[in-house]
Amino acid sequence: MKTPSILRLSTTTLALCGMFLLAPHGNAAEKDTLDAADVKFVKHAAAAGMAEVKVAELGVKKAENADVKAFATMIAADHTKVNEELKALATTKGIELSDVIDPKHADTFQKLEKLSGKEFDKEFLDTLVSSHKKGVSNFEDAAKDAKNADVKAFAEKTLPALKAHLDKAKELAAK
Repeated sequence: MKTPSILRLSTTTLALCGMFLLAPHGNAAEKDTLDAADVKFVKHAAAAGMAEVKVAELGVKKAENADVKAFATMIAADHTKVNEELKALATTKGIELSDVIDPKHADTFQKLEKLSGKEFDKEFLDTLVSSHKKGVSNFEDAAKDAKNADVKAFAEKTLPALKAHLDKAKELAAK
């Protein structure tokens, strides 16, 4: 009578030990850890992307020129989509992203908010040229140097659209 109880207890103990030994390996597969540079890129790209959407939405409301307004609409849509992809990537990598626009981007938004007409259109396009130059540079660096394959792939996939946005912003600013 005692033997089956001891056997059951031993089997249960071994099963639990096996679960505890395997548990850390299962979590490691779900979330990779990123090096500091990759985390910095993801957080910076998320903050910049969120700011791009806010600025673009302002452009949709305030732009005087129809081409600038259409460009703002495209920027808002494209960056919203990319932001969602980046949030998903960050979640799989265990990176928490802020929902608050950083002060530098907030200052830019507030400056644009006070403008109207052609003055708004000019500053809006100058802002997009500047932000997209920085973005292209950051994404080129990540596409080349990111240690994590998923981060690298995200940067490579997004880079052509950022370059196209930069070219269009420059074209509209030159008119």
